[in-house]
Amino acid sequence: MLDLMKLELRKTNIRTYINSTFVIFIVLLGFIYIFAYMPQVNPNDPMLELFASYKNIVSLFGALNMATFCILASVMYSRFVIEEYTGKRVILLFSYPIRREKIFVSKMIIVTLFTIISMIVCNILVYSIFGLSETFFPLVKDNITLGVIQKAIITTIVMTVLAAALSIISMAIGFIKKSTLTTIVSAFLLCSIVTNISSGTLNSNTVAIIVMAITILAAIYAAKIILKKINCMEV
Repeated sequence: MLDLMKLELRKTNIRTYINSTFVIFIVLLGFIYIFAYMPQVNPNDPMLELFASYKNIVSLFGALNMATFCILASVMYSRFVIEEYTGKRVILLFSYPIRREKIFVSKMIIVTLFTIISMIVCNILVYSIFGLSETFFPLVKDNITLGVIQKAIITTIVMTVLAAALSIISMAIGFIKKSTLTTIVSAFLLCSIVTNISSGTLNSNTVAIIVMAITILAAIYAAKIILKKINCMEV
């Protein structure tokens, strides 16, 4: 499996996605500061009170972070899977003396690991820079407590898993439709649905974990559907 993953990485320029992750990091870092500054725009606006605590900022940032990396992962799946299994490329792909399942699973592992690692590293850097700056030049009238740190860790784990799982589901939809655009649009819509479901319970870890569990099961089912279709494909 490791050799297959190395082969896939040779075929695809992974540096493009690394550069995209760096850009995402810069944008997300800017957004977390925008969230923190929002209450100062109009202190009398009750709607902006949502940004007045670190826990709410972490929840909102987590949702944005999840959506961003889910879309990035769907773009990667479009390149690693959708394009590979359409047109003339599939002839070359099926000519390898390797089981079809192993080829597909290697592609999925690459995208999933890249999404998880890049998202966790991005979160650590953003939270570290933001937390350090808030220590000396606070924008939020709140305290960074152990509860806030625990919230950031749990949110990072949940949102990372959601991004990886939702991208697999969107990839399955795009695979069935044989469309790169459908894959990316599906990722955006799925993220919107999940965000709306959990928006009313920003500080409820229970709801987030339930949504995560359902999404994981749906992703496993979606992957099995694709595997079945790949095994039934004829060149």
